[in-house]
Amino acid sequence: MTTFWLGAALLVLLCMVVLLRPLLRGAAPVRDVDAVPASEVYRDQVHELDGDLRRGTLDASQRHAAQDELGRRLLDDGAASPSAGAGAGASQGKGARRSPLLAALLLAAVPSAAILLYLQLGNPLALWRPGDMGPMAKEGMGHELSNAQVEGLVNQLAQRLRAQPDDAEGWYMLGRSYAALERPADAAVAYAKAVELVPDEAMVRADYADVLASVNGGSLQGPAQVQIDRALALDPDQPKALALAASAAMERGDKAQAVVHWEHLLALLPPQSQTAARIAASLAEARGETPVPVAGAAAASVAGRVAISDKVARKPAPDETVFIYARPVDGSRMPLAVLRRQVRDLPLNFKLDDSLAMDAGHRLSSQQSVMLEARISASGNAISQPGDLVGKAGPVPLGSSAIDISIDSMLPPAGSKP
Repeated sequence: MTTFWLGAALLVLLCMVVLLRPLLRGAAPVRDVDAVPASEVYRDQVHELDGDLRRGTLDASQRHAAQDELGRRLLDDGAASPSAGAGAGASQGKGARRSPLLAALLLAAVPSAAILLYLQLGNPLALWRPGDMGPMAKEGMGHELSNAQVEGLVNQLAQRLRAQPDDAEGWYMLGRSYAALERPADAAVAYAKAVELVPDEAMVRADYADVLASVNGGSLQGPAQVQIDRALALDPDQPKALALAASAAMERGDKAQAVVHWEHLLALLPPQSQTAARIAASLAEARGETPVPVAGAAAASVAGRVAISDKVARKPAPDETVFIYARPVDGSRMPLAVLRRQVRDLPLNFKLDDSLAMDAGHRLSSQQSVMLEARISASGNAISQPGDLVGKAGPVPLGSSAIDISIDSMLPPAGSKP
């Protein structure tokens, strides 16, 4: 992202140099073609003196004295001649006139116009990579930057899509962005538009199914299952669709079908990858075997402390519900473990493990690292709502026991729907 803006700034700078240079530099002095050089006047007067000498009007001594006088006048005129100086100054001023006002207007207008045009016609959100927020979050700036910058970029993208409703890639990007911002209802609307424009993209349908499950309280049945089936019909090897299909099968108690999907997915993954290890653990559990612990996991739990920041946007009531949950770093957004408390319990020491799993086939122990979130809900709804207070941490390795989660931001109102 930094490279893009540096390149853009350099191009704007080059453009400004080209535009401003002729406005700010002085033109070459303009010569007055009507002016007669003093040297020519001197020569004419000398010729007249020679003529007077031949005619006898002047003698040699008088001619010499007159020529000396003409020479002094020539020197005086060359040093400072009022008429010559005024004419030269006027000519030079006229030829070298600058336009500082026009230059200042261009200096303000061109960069501003370039930025506004890009924000209107471009796709600023595409500049953000998943790793962009990592270093900033480590410095304790993640929430502020997420709210101030990512939210702004998402809103700009939504506004652009109102004018360009046939941009399938833009709708897909908007859906992913809303999902990342814990706005599943808005994400579902954006994904529905993307699916309408590109109905044969299996990945889009898989992501759509994921947010439909979030809207449906975490259940993959119903509308989410329809999208999963359609995605697999389009691409039987779509990894996310296979994972969601396996979880949906476990949800309805069909372990045999879950095994089929997980075996298929496991065959597509690099054998030594962390994802393969997690799928193998879920597969073993579905078969009724003892799950193989994921390498590197010190214990099948994460623990820490949740508190409300002093900078939170609103003061929650003591009886509002607090949800503390862990989610996979990638893949389905269905929680791996959920703990429910009330605001009056905060600050709170917590521990999440497999005993708090929502789905037997979707456990904390199948992960190597997780994302943690604490959310205060005035309605007590398990689905995120505008006005909920949230705090996040992660990714954190399984076995971590000193995680601090500060509830310090609020989900925005749903007034910026596309």
